[in-house]
Amino acid sequence: MAYSEVEITEKIAEMNKDRAKTFAEFIVSVFKDKFIEIYLGDSYEEVSIEQISVSYPAVFVGKVIGAFKECLVISAAYVGKDKKLRLGNLMFISERAIRALNEVDENGIIEDMFLRSKESIEVKQHFVNNIPLDQKNK
Repeated sequence: MAYSEVEITEKIAEMNKDRAKTFAEFIVSVFKDKFIEIYLGDSYEEVSIEQISVSYPAVFVGKVIGAFKECLVISAAYVGKDKKLRLGNLMFISERAIRALNEVDENGIIEDMFLRSKESIEVKQHFVNNIPLDQKNK
C-alpha cells in the first residue's frame, strides 16, 4: 500500500517531533519490508546516436530491512554467478549518498520520472490547469 500525500505529511510531522531521527530512519518508517529503488546519481548505460546521447539511471533495488543512524540497510537484488536474479545481498547505504528513492510499485519507476525541463510546463498545464497532454498550448 502506497502512502498518500496526507499520510506522508503526517509521518513527517510525527518524525519532526523527535529531531534526533535521521533520513534513513524516516525511510524505514515509510518503506519497511517494501521494495524500493535507490538512485545515487550514476548511470548504468549511456547510448549515443549521432549527436543525441541518452543516459539511463543506475539504481539499487531491494527490500528495506532497517537503519542504524545514517545508514540504510536493504536486502539488495543482484545477479548471481549462475546469471539468475537473486535477493539477499545486504547493502549498507549512507543516507547522504541517496539522491532519490522510490517504492517499486505500479506508479512508475525513477527512469520514468526523469523529464526534460521543457516538459515542466506540460505537467503544470495538465495537472493544475486540466489541459489534456495531447493538446498544445495555443
